Amino acid sequence: MTLTADELSRRKDSFFKRRKAFAALGHDGGRAAALVLDGAGPLDGPALDLGSGMGVMARELARRGLPVESVDVSAEDQEVAASLTEGTGLESRVRFTPADGAALPFPDGAFASAVSFNVLHHLADGASVLREIVRVVRPGGVLVLADFSREGFDFASRVHAAEGAVHPEGPVTLDWARGFLASLGLAETGVSEAHHERFATFRKPVGAARAAAPPAFEELDRAGLFKALDVFAKNWLAHDGSWFLAAEERYGMDVALELDAASWRRFAAAEARRIMEAYAIPNDSGLDALARALSFRAYSFVNPSRIERDGPVLRFFMTSCRVQETRSRKGLPDFPCRPVGQVEFETFARTVDPRIETRCLHCPPDPDAQGRCGWEFRLAE
Repeated sequence: MTLTADELSRRKDSFFKRRKAFAALGHDGGRAAALVLDGAGPLDGPALDLGSGMGVMARELARRGLPVESVDVSAEDQEVAASLTEGTGLESRVRFTPADGAALPFPDGAFASAVSFNVLHHLADGASVLREIVRVVRPGGVLVLADFSREGFDFASRVHAAEGAVHPEGPVTLDWARGFLASLGLAETGVSEAHHERFATFRKPVGAARAAAPPAFEELDRAGLFKALDVFAKNWLAHDGSWFLAAEERYGMDVALELDAASWRRFAAAEARRIMEAYAIPNDSGLDALARALSFRAYSFVNPSRIERDGPVLRFFMTSCRVQETRSRKGLPDFPCRPVGQVEFETFARTVDPRIETRCLHCPPDPDAQGRCGWEFRLAE
């Protein structure tokens, strides 16, 4: 869709009006963009400005002599940004491309640097967008992420409220993005704050990136990747069961349970730490952090479960257990997993936050467990 002359004029007037409203609160978007780039250090081109909006960051990059690809999901915003760039002397350095940040139309390593300026809080799926940015930045290239500081968000809320609107502030934060990029193997080279902006700078490693997948998995679509996760989780459970059976055959049930508890004490701690790192779950953040960490366990692909929050109490219920159901079909009694489960869930919870106390609500061989388990968590007084 191409804007009419009147629509384009109204959109530009709206941009200048909003810019004036921010200025009245002491915030200048152009100055903020310049200070972010100053803090990030020298950047090479070509540069990607992802989520360009009205092109404030794209023009600042171009002023520094870089060829710039301005990308935004809104074709209309790109049209307005291009119009705002006319007559600045920067037109030849900036190309405006409407595109979805989660599916960029550029080859791997197309850019020497990439910047995202006040975009993170608009994203619903930060992982897909960040993976795409990493993909299109060449090895050794630089990625800069900036978003409002708390004061900046307050300014934005006030400006939008004056327009009769609500400023979005979604789930993707700079700190979440920092943790996610670290999980992809990027090295954070700095984090700072200037003129109501917080920003972090990263360098993509030279050589094989940790984010790369084996060729067979690169070809899978979303459904195929979920199927792979399901297969991996079931194989993990099968290996756990095979290990236990081998221990039971060699040493008997009592010793096998003792070894199983010792194994889970180590594994549950390692699993919790990896989940927290991968999904940027902060340490010592209480029951909310535990609920999020529990939802990412391999068990979620094997055994249906639910989480309930009741004020200061969190309850986790495994509503179906693949192991116990298999034993039931074979006419075997429930596996007596309560002592091992106590070690497993207690270790996992205390790795997330040492203050969390764990209580078993029911678990086999409890007569009322019916092959399932339930656990209660609360912070120590």
